[in-house]
Amino acid sequence: MDEELVDISTHRRMSSREVRESYGVGFWKEIRKEGALMQNKVAFLVGNGRRVKFWKDIWWGNFPLCNSFPSLYAFASSKEAWVEEFWDTSGVEGAWSPRFSRPFNDWEVEEVERLLLTIRGARLSPLMEDRMMWKVTSNGSFSIKSLYNDLSSRRAGLFPHGLIWNPSVPSKVSFFAWEASWGKVLTMDQLKKRGWAVANRCFMCCEEEESIDHILIHCSKARALWDLLFALFGVCWVLPYSARETLIEWRGFMLGKKHRKVWKAAPLCLFWAVWMERNRIAFDNEDFSVHRLKNSFVCNLWVWTKSIVNEGPLTLPSFLDWLGAR
Repeated sequence: MDEELVDISTHRRMSSREVRESYGVGFWKEIRKEGALMQNKVAFLVGNGRRVKFWKDIWWGNFPLCNSFPSLYAFASSKEAWVEEFWDTSGVEGAWSPRFSRPFNDWEVEEVERLLLTIRGARLSPLMEDRMMWKVTSNGSFSIKSLYNDLSSRRAGLFPHGLIWNPSVPSKVSFFAWEASWGKVLTMDQLKKRGWAVANRCFMCCEEEESIDHILIHCSKARALWDLLFALFGVCWVLPYSARETLIEWRGFMLGKKHRKVWKAAPLCLFWAVWMERNRIAFDNEDFSVHRLKNSFVCNLWVWTKSIVNEGPLTLPSFLDWLGAR
């Protein structure tokens, strides 16, 4: 993985390299997007100015100076200069002296004056280290919880975070459900969008074009598994159109506490069973087997969630009986 992660505590650069490829799953691309959002929540309290970028960091005002003064930034002598480099200590009180790669045109002098007027109240403290401030919290301290709450508040109701990141489910299954919810899984329709010359047909039903929502929700073979799931829990439910909508609407309010925990893991288990069956057909040239599909779903659901029941060592048949006895 081509990345350059940086320590937030020492305020070195905190970004991974930009993802430019148009192919592949979207996991790291989405992380990169959130990284950019995170940087917008960071500001700096300048001390000696040795670790804060004059043009690119938010250290005076609410925006980087490169955004506030783009015409000046275009011919700055060093776009990566530290704040300290532009602080002139030759005078009694010190003064700002940003440097540029050429003399000013007449119409640029006013913009330079505006820049100097903007930062004139800023002063450096040679004995004080620069500090990074997390703007989300009142005390400026960063925490994973504050980052999570900030991201969740901006996407409230739009993405089923809590259901996908289920501690009872293997992480690889959660990642698959995450990709499916964003439409990032490399199904046949996605390959065609990327320029592959392939015939688009569902590997399971051989009747419709393949998309992630078709495979997981609408395919007649997958529907048989949904029918089994609802029968096991004694629930009647109408499936929404997409995988994401299905997870968002997956509530289980009428179930008991323990049954509800298993219920929340069930759609992820079903997604995984369907995807594994699809891959056996696509890559191993196997024939579709409804018995194998149902067995995979039921066994995985039992293995992943039997500890939730906590009523002694459960066999698979007794687990299935317990599901129906809600």
